[in-house]
Amino acid sequence: MPQDQGQTRLFYMDNLRALAMLAGLFFHAALAYSPMLHSFWPSADPKNHFGFDLFAWASHLFRMPVFFLLAGFFCALMLHKSGGVAFFKNRMLRIALPLVLFLPLLMLSMHYVMQFGLAYVSQQPPLFEVIRTMMATPEPPILLTTMHLWFLYHLLFLYLLTYCARILLGSSFTDWLLALRPNSLLLLMMIACIPALYWVSVPYPAPEWIFPALWALWFYGIFFALGYGFFMQKDLIPRYAPDRHFYFSVGAVSYAFYFYLLPAAQNQGVLKFIVVVFEAATAVLWTLSAVLYAKSHLNRSSPLLRYISDISYWVYIVHLPVLFFIQFLLTDLAWPIAVKFLISSLCTLAISMMSFHLLVSWTWLARMLVGKSRTHQRQLTPGS
Repeated sequence: MPQDQGQTRLFYMDNLRALAMLAGLFFHAALAYSPMLHSFWPSADPKNHFGFDLFAWASHLFRMPVFFLLAGFFCALMLHKSGGVAFFKNRMLRIALPLVLFLPLLMLSMHYVMQFGLAYVSQQPPLFEVIRTMMATPEPPILLTTMHLWFLYHLLFLYLLTYCARILLGSSFTDWLLALRPNSLLLLMMIACIPALYWVSVPYPAPEWIFPALWALWFYGIFFALGYGFFMQKDLIPRYAPDRHFYFSVGAVSYAFYFYLLPAAQNQGVLKFIVVVFEAATAVLWTLSAVLYAKSHLNRSSPLLRYISDISYWVYIVHLPVLFFIQFLLTDLAWPIAVKFLISSLCTLAISMMSFHLLVSWTWLARMLVGKSRTHQRQLTPGS
């Protein structure tokens, strides 16, 4: 059992979690200009370019796995430091309450934003025809969705599964896994990811449905478990560190094959299995690389990094309706799509940051979203 992980401040994990959150804004902004999602994304622009797919799916393969890895690490840290009761109270405040509080507001906001898009946009996205047909029915279907807050919803189930595993399995299974050679553990993770990823479309979708997705609990649970193991065996991350450039390079080669084969891999069969193998390899290697590079370059505190960490949770929660509204305003303009991407991304970021200061920073919401009173120095990271 680690004795010093609970007392040593790991700035790089805090900073990496915040950057992964903010990257979600740019990921969603890029999807409006994605050829692959042109028929499915609500704010799809008439123009698109494969470069946005290249960026979007690269970040998609490791951004949320990084978040779940860090969540697993901080889960182990809090259980070790504070015990089960304090952990339960903290998770209710930091995960369950934001989900319950903000999801209805986001759904309502998104409803009005979509109504605005239907009325304002002349060159309407293909998905609007489906939305208009649904709204024209006598009894429009109620979409039970967790939207982009699905990760909070699934985290609650992973916490429950962790609690059960601690009781049923004890530490013997964890000790066996962590005793594997580092590269053997990585290979085992890649193999374990394949069944979950083969179960769904490629790229793997966001599990937004109100019922928990078993494939997502399995896939993200693997990274959650790795983060948990990183805390339990404090020398595990340093054992990977010397090979971080190798892991990133192999992941890049794997992503190149994945992206090249992606358009032809939508049906079941051997080709999809091959693409899923590359998908699993890229996700594991780039997720680990992100942690290792963060440890090397982001293990420090600064006013800018602390500020990004403070605002990131709020920005991610509120950004999607704001982003869609701005992209609807830009849809009919004959501007270069790179300009539209930058304007929609940066304006969404600015408005979300401004709303944090106007609505959150001086209220009790700050303690829920930032993890501390705004008048006291932070004791735990926002992700903890």
